[in-house]
Amino acid sequence: MSAQISAYISDETKHRFEAYSEEHGVKKGFLIENALMYYLSALEEIPAQFFDPKKIELTNASFLNIMDTEENIPTDALKKLMSND
Repeated sequence: MSAQISAYISDETKHRFEAYSEEHGVKKGFLIENALMYYLSALEEIPAQFFDPKKIELTNASFLNIMDTEENIPTDALKKLMSND
């Protein structure tokens, strides 16, 4: 038996997902099924205290305040990550 699921994902995730599927000839349903199985297996195997998917979100002002020191000069990789391109 199978079930259909629906979820909202970011445009970047969708692009990467579709590109991987096309480049490797993997059907999207197969890719989603395997990704969920790997993720759920990890959740079951890794003790909860070691699996803490916290996320820190900053306002633009807070980020700029943190970065406004000489020792926090952003790398090109960080600049690319933080851009809205």
